[in-house]
Amino acid sequence: MSESLSLKNTDILAILQELNTYIKQPLWLFGGVAIDFLVGQWTRPHGDVDLNTFTEFRDELAQELRQIGYRTSDRGWLTHWFQEGSAHRLEIVFLERGTDGTTRLHIKDDDSVGVPGLYPLFSGYLDPNRFATLESVRFRVCSPAGEWLARASRMDVIGGRARDPKLEHDQKLLETIIPEEELVSLRSRERTPLGNIQ
Repeated sequence: MSESLSLKNTDILAILQELNTYIKQPLWLFGGVAIDFLVGQWTRPHGDVDLNTFTEFRDELAQELRQIGYRTSDRGWLTHWFQEGSAHRLEIVFLERGTDGTTRLHIKDDDSVGVPGLYPLFSGYLDPNRFATLESVRFRVCSPAGEWLARASRMDVIGGRARDPKLEHDQKLLETIIPEEELVSLRSRERTPLGNIQ
């Protein structure tokens, strides 16, 4: 990512503080910013803030985001939000709850991006009580194990993406905070793609 596309760390913190203040719908950090929160320090540049939430919160969340100046034209599972008058950028992924209590990504046939199908996520990936803090900003984060497994299994829901070195960077950082016995279990699943179950 070029520096011109990078957000300053202070901008990221300001985005999260604003979301904490004005957004009532639950959001979870995932991706690079989540890794930094999980390890408790900034480790690389970020172009946007990646967030997960459930599809059931979509309408209310969109209304709340519009009230603080965010706009999007995306309609599918993957949405990009831009705040008018600032460099603030969000990427929000909408996930579904399975009837069995699991969480999954559902890419529909008519979605404009991604390989259609159902993608199960790691058990406990979105725990409403899992928070991390960085520079006194507290925010919900996805599970370290789920983030590690998505990188290790080469989960590619977009299709045809080249392996990005920042993903290996993130995976190595996660290995410093995941207990060794859990890593052993995760490594046994490492080469099993988190694949399409449709």
